[in-house]
Amino acid sequence: MDAGPAPAHHAPATASRSPTRRHTLLLVLALLAVAVISSGVAIAAFQLLIGWKTVMAIALVVSTSLWLLLRQRRQRVPDCNDASFQQLATTMPDAVVITDGHTLDFANPAARRLLALDTTAYAKDLMAVAAMASIVEDGPVPCALPGRDGQVLQCSVVARPMPSAGHGRHLFVVHDLSEIECGRAALATSNAELQAMAGRLFSLQEDERRSISRDLHDDIGQAITAIKLAACAARDEADAPRRQGDIDQIIELADSTVTKLRNLSMLLRPPQLDALGLEAALRWQANMLFRSTPVELLLDVGALPRRPSNEVEQACFRIAQESLTNALRHARASQVSLQLHPAGEAGLQLRVVDDGEGFDPDGPRGLGMIVMRERAQSAGGSLSIETAPGEGTCISLHLPYADAAH
Repeated sequence: MDAGPAPAHHAPATASRSPTRRHTLLLVLALLAVAVISSGVAIAAFQLLIGWKTVMAIALVVSTSLWLLLRQRRQRVPDCNDASFQQLATTMPDAVVITDGHTLDFANPAARRLLALDTTAYAKDLMAVAAMASIVEDGPVPCALPGRDGQVLQCSVVARPMPSAGHGRHLFVVHDLSEIECGRAALATSNAELQAMAGRLFSLQEDERRSISRDLHDDIGQAITAIKLAACAARDEADAPRRQGDIDQIIELADSTVTKLRNLSMLLRPPQLDALGLEAALRWQANMLFRSTPVELLLDVGALPRRPSNEVEQACFRIAQESLTNALRHARASQVSLQLHPAGEAGLQLRVVDDGEGFDPDGPRGLGMIVMRERAQSAGGSLSIETAPGEGTCISLHLPYADAAH
């Protein structure tokens, strides 16, 4: 590993003057001496040629120009040994570095925290930024610098030359963009998931409409047609026993049709959710799903102190329905637990726990998990999933009794 750039010796804060200030003072004294020595000859000569007023005007312009030049130089070129500069740089959240690519003259605490100052790679990259600064018109230059612990630091750098610190030295202000980049990547991932979910929801919606249309046409439509034919046969039947048989068939077909319609209606929205509330609807749904499976169902559904809003009830019911269905289809569990309890006075908690295979929480997420999380957030709640391969799965849902709209 290359040896790090050696920090330059800093002058103590109690020094009376820095080298730059001494040079400036000597320059001013030399100018005054030249002005005093040549003032008599110059003033006399110019007075004879162009007059006294013109001489005074020229002297005023020259003096003003020198004063502005010295002031501009003092403002644009900070001194790294100046106590006020060091105090300001120390309090800055951005990294401040002064270097010529070989020697580290100054680094504030933020620079020592963010940058790998024990290597020479950062200095080479910074000097490359200094070469680019003129191209972007002294604006911030986006770049990647070596950070602490071998990490790459995404940042923007502003570079300024510092002749007062020595030939070839530059002042660099480094702004860390790592958190912004991480947030941007997370936002892009979230947008991609939402787009995938929207496309999948549209597909599921069309599939659901197609299924409902097929059920209405094949089951309900055929049953109604059979009822009509049986009624026509009973109307034209003269034999009383045969007419009674046709009527009995009509009654049987009507009963089966009503059952099919009820099942179709429950599939769209369980009537228990509206009539009896969330607790009864969850018990009914769980028993319906597990009635013909060998998986053991443990129900612990307590009474809530108040009834949630319609949106919260629907979100909780659908998330429980999806969780139980996933446990039956994918988990290969022998036992599934459904729990519903109050979570303080403002909300409720739903937990679905299985002892199945589990999955990798950092792996690809299915659409069902994304939809459940979106349902929870839209109702003003939160959803957490605890799982690991071979460790089962625990889905925990927290919801308020009323959604944000209420």
